[in-house]
Amino acid sequence: MAQLLIVTSQDDIHTDVVIKELENSTIEPIRLNSDTLIQESSYTFSWEQQGQPTTQNLTFKDSNRSIHDVKVIWWRKPKDYFPYSEVQDEWAKKYAIDETKSLVQSLPGLFPNAKWINNYYHLRLPSRRINQIPLAKQLGIPIPATLVTNQYESIISFLKQHSDCIVKPMDYSGFLHDGDQYACYTRPIDLKTVDLLKESIHLAPVFIQKRIIKKAEYRVTLIGKKHFVCRIETSHLNDPEVNQDWRVTEPDKLVHTPDTLPEEYIAKLHRMLEILGLNFGAFDIIRGDNDVLYFIELNPNGQWYWIEILTGMPMVKAIVELIEDLALN
Repeated sequence: MAQLLIVTSQDDIHTDVVIKELENSTIEPIRLNSDTLIQESSYTFSWEQQGQPTTQNLTFKDSNRSIHDVKVIWWRKPKDYFPYSEVQDEWAKKYAIDETKSLVQSLPGLFPNAKWINNYYHLRLPSRRINQIPLAKQLGIPIPATLVTNQYESIISFLKQHSDCIVKPMDYSGFLHDGDQYACYTRPIDLKTVDLLKESIHLAPVFIQKRIIKKAEYRVTLIGKKHFVCRIETSHLNDPEVNQDWRVTEPDKLVHTPDTLPEEYIAKLHRMLEILGLNFGAFDIIRGDNDVLYFIELNPNGQWYWIEILTGMPMVKAIVELIEDLALN
């Protein structure tokens, strides 16, 4: 039986539902949980002098499953790695974790003939917002006017030109302060705020975009050759913060509606994934009050199952069909 190796963590419900959907498939899912890998796995890989593999053994004690024929690898959401309890020295812990991460990130070399939903190394480049801009330009997809700088004068000039702007992190997601967890969301930025922060702007990159007056907001999920367009509405909440960034609140408080976008626009999004060597992508798109569709971001490994729960769109089935297609063809 062909095997699917899923690289994730124990609390990943996306993996749970796909494994359940695969129960009657010819594909055997094997789950690699980063948080149990060190303590619950055994492995041996060896190669002869000419590079020919001689031993390939990977067994997960917590699931009693072993690798024998990996056809597809799905890089989902691995998180932390935990060494054995007897490893007490902090540098020894770091060594065990870093070496294990290196092993997991070597899956393309360990299973060179396996196909990927999204190859780990193909995920790295588009996971940075700036790297998506040249692709959008190449494909003729409009984006909001954008500035990345550590210079006060550049921000002032940009705000004077575009007036209504937002600021967001490029990667940083949140922080812990006085025991409380805080997240970093999209927020408005103006000249007064910039003046207050003038002395600290040089300390780190600042990512600013012209704010698009929203006529509609979409999450477009591409899975293989299929696409799912979900319109996400926030206006009924009368909350400016939620309207600015719907991640501020719980998804079930928002209105999720299956929708469509022009086929030629969807084709451009598929082409973007093709250029990047990806089979999956979650896109955030805004329709401005001028009816222009603005590309906001591609998340090459974004979450999607909440959309199926709220809309009934068959996304789990599409993932399984993609896995089967990769494994069998």
